[in-house]
Amino acid sequence: LADQSMQEVDKMARDLMKKGFYAGSGYQMVWARDLNTFIELSCEEYDLKILRENLLMFFHFQQENGELLDGYVPREGFNWEDPNTYESTTAPGHIGFKNTVETDQETSLIQALAKYISKTKDHSILAEEVAGMSVYQRLEWAMEYLLTERYSEKYGLITGATTFDWGDVQVEGGTVVDIDELSHWSIDVYDNAMLAIALKDMESFATDINEKQRWEELHSRITSNIKKYLWDTEKNKFIPHIYLSGSPF
Repeated sequence: LADQSMQEVDKMARDLMKKGFYAGSGYQMVWARDLNTFIELSCEEYDLKILRENLLMFFHFQQENGELLDGYVPREGFNWEDPNTYESTTAPGHIGFKNTVETDQETSLIQALAKYISKTKDHSILAEEVAGMSVYQRLEWAMEYLLTERYSEKYGLITGATTFDWGDVQVEGGTVVDIDELSHWSIDVYDNAMLAIALKDMESFATDINEKQRWEELHSRITSNIKKYLWDTEKNKFIPHIYLSGSPF
């Protein structure tokens, strides 16, 4: 009880959250996975209206196949070279970006929304329309993307490029953060664990009993396959990757 370290850390974290979402004037990006990490504390310390707007902004950049981006930045804050930027006619003041080697963007945003709703009880955000579709419909669409375009029928799990640093950097070189001819596809435990959590969140979002059952069954199937293929019973630990096209290591 005499050690005040945790209280000091808590105070510093809260002071930081009061200042917004940017790491600094030169780093004005809003990332889905980062937001998912600190959104609960942000709900206690920051303007909930702005927080809500920041969550909704991601959906303006949802692609035609349902995929979601890593994040976005105010247009005036876009100050780095990136050949694969994204723009939206409904959010002209921002630029979107995505490190395509990773497969946690959709699941990170779903989890962030679930935490926001849990803290604020603002269930209305799921019915909010963005460019003609409700948020819940867009989340369904994002899940459909994962289960079609980033899915292994053989293993019943989602796929991504093999990464090692920050979760979204390839070891092979090349474009480093984007899928290219050097990428080695794999199934990793992190992406699939994130999917399992997000499926439980989707179940909590659903108001229709059949919808709830659909998400529950998907969750059961994914967790079963995680245990079947990614658990090393001999070493009593999870296997980081199943390599689908050879190992880069």
